[in-house]
Amino acid sequence: MKLSDSFTIQASKADVWSVFMDVEKLSGCVPGCKEVKMSSLTRYEANMEVKIQFMTIPFRVTGELREAVEGEALQVEMTGQPVALAGLFRNQLHLQLKEEQPGTTRVQYEMDLQMTGRLASLGDILMKGTVKKKAEEFATNVQTLFQSSQEIYN
Repeated sequence: MKLSDSFTIQASKADVWSVFMDVEKLSGCVPGCKEVKMSSLTRYEANMEVKIQFMTIPFRVTGELREAVEGEALQVEMTGQPVALAGLFRNQLHLQLKEEQPGTTRVQYEMDLQMTGRLASLGDILMKGTVKKKAEEFATNVQTLFQSSQEIYN
């Protein structure tokens, strides 16, 4: 399942980049992320919960920063295994930052999500709707993070 979209943040590209490179700050913006632990400079492990219409699925997730072009783009690969279901998901995320004007950054992303086992049986339409909703929540959370930071410094 492929999904792409973009959102705008009222912050400089350098500030947005610094948040995307800080796993602890970024994890606070990810819906359902309960705990994150760095295992190296480019790898992390996390516990997450994803709510899908009629159930909540806990996951153990590993992520790896595959490529980063300083201040411009990054590629992350995530693998998640549900705690109580057979199967797993793999997500390749490509993200690009574009400064639209001073102090305004557009975040463009593409996801390629693959699921196996019982996760896949939940249905492409149901999962696509959930993934899209979580991506929108993430965008809102990142925007809120910057708004809160600006209010502190003003």
